[in-house]
Amino acid sequence: MLMPNVVLISDSLPAMAAVQRAIVLQSYKVESLTHHQLSKLPRETDIIYAEVSNDDEHLETLEYLRAHFLLTPTVAFIPLEKIDLAIKSIRCGASDILHLSGEQVRDSIEVVNSIYRAMRKRQSLLSTERLLHHHETISDDAGGMNGGAVIAIGSDELTTDFFHQMRQAVVMLDSKAAVVSLNHSAENMIGQREGDMRGKDISLFINIAPEDKEKVLRLGHEHRGEMIIRQDNQNVTIGYSLSPQRQEGRITGAMMMFKDITQDKQQRMKAEKAEKIQTLGEIAAAISHEVKNPLAGIKSMVQAVLLDVSPSTETYHYIKRISQEVDRINAFIENTFAFARHKRPRVLKVDIANVISSVSSLLAENLRSQKIELVRTYEPNLPGVKIDPDQMHQVILNIMLNAIEAISLAAREMVREKKLEVVAQQTVLMVNGEAKPFLEVLFHDSGPGISEANLAKLFDPFFTTKPSGTGLGLAISYKIVTEHQGYIDIANREGGGTTVSLKLPLAPTSRFHS
Repeated sequence: MLMPNVVLISDSLPAMAAVQRAIVLQSYKVESLTHHQLSKLPRETDIIYAEVSNDDEHLETLEYLRAHFLLTPTVAFIPLEKIDLAIKSIRCGASDILHLSGEQVRDSIEVVNSIYRAMRKRQSLLSTERLLHHHETISDDAGGMNGGAVIAIGSDELTTDFFHQMRQAVVMLDSKAAVVSLNHSAENMIGQREGDMRGKDISLFINIAPEDKEKVLRLGHEHRGEMIIRQDNQNVTIGYSLSPQRQEGRITGAMMMFKDITQDKQQRMKAEKAEKIQTLGEIAAAISHEVKNPLAGIKSMVQAVLLDVSPSTETYHYIKRISQEVDRINAFIENTFAFARHKRPRVLKVDIANVISSVSSLLAENLRSQKIELVRTYEPNLPGVKIDPDQMHQVILNIMLNAIEAISLAAREMVREKKLEVVAQQTVLMVNGEAKPFLEVLFHDSGPGISEANLAKLFDPFFTTKPSGTGLGLAISYKIVTEHQGYIDIANREGGGTTVSLKLPLAPTSRFHS
């Protein structure tokens, strides 16, 4: 497909012009439509570019294209300042994302790259369509498949090889939701071999509700969902689509396609949390400013009244209590303002062991009084990390204080070992499809653990389970770690307790100096 037919869907003339210019320079045929002209979209279109600059109408366009142009890749082009729309666009059917920065040269290069990605996607979709529709045979002999029609994928050696070598994970089901065939990618993703799954209901391996199977196999609708599976001792989020397969108008089975969306979901959650923190930070700053001045006036008046009241009277104690409550409100406002105030990290190359040692010394009395054993284990020859030592000191202090409190709580409720383990080691994370080295610090406590309902809220500002807590400690920690391009996660341990994982980027020795 050397000369693809390209259609551009946009209501914005500047955005349309930027993309159209780059496409025309490649000598490709391009037709322009608005979001209200989707009915005019030619069926023979090879690539669709759709503007996405708002959450409603433009995302509905992507859903329409997904439903009516299954074999045509859709590239969503999005203004650079609206990165949060990228995840939503992918979920609504976009096969690729094009961010427009407004810089003509950069945008032109990105458009050209997206064209070639879309062309490869188009070829893959057409090949898959030929595989799944021109090489399937329907057998009336159930062959142990619970009486359902069997979709025999791969009637020849070439088709079979292609099906099993597809990077896309695919499972074929019969009309009773029993597994007919799956390729190697699906085997690796699900963690089961084809021979062990063939002929068995897909629900034995993947949690699909009966009503969802009925919607696809009886009513002929599509179904999309997510599931969490365990791979290499970690949770992986898988997105899947279930589409009915027809022969002569009759539903004969379904095709199930999978995709690992763990990173997409993490990025989406990270973007949503960052947006929430930024909004709450702005609100907190405004509230702090407006409340502190009246509080100062109340405090002054209370102190003046106390001078005229005898300490032995009941009135004096009432007024004293008012003064204490004013101080408590003021402390909360100070913490809130600290959360709202943006302070850029002063990044240095730092030995994380020194930061942990400094915090441990500060908490030595807390550990001793609670009779908690602190165990520190460091991997040999740990590299330096790229952090602001003062800000990371605050993060680690907050983590260890929470751990000490949790351990003390568990000790009161049950007889348990009182131990806090700190482990520092190197690790590798996939960031935007690229493996990057990080230093990971793990904090294992022997506390009671955290309820599943609360785990997802721990980093939300003002969320707390403590009677006197402000709910800002972990929110501030999350903000600091994120600004360092790091990651912080909390999970329950098997057998009880909690693990906090702090991942920090390594320091390039050529650029950062201690």
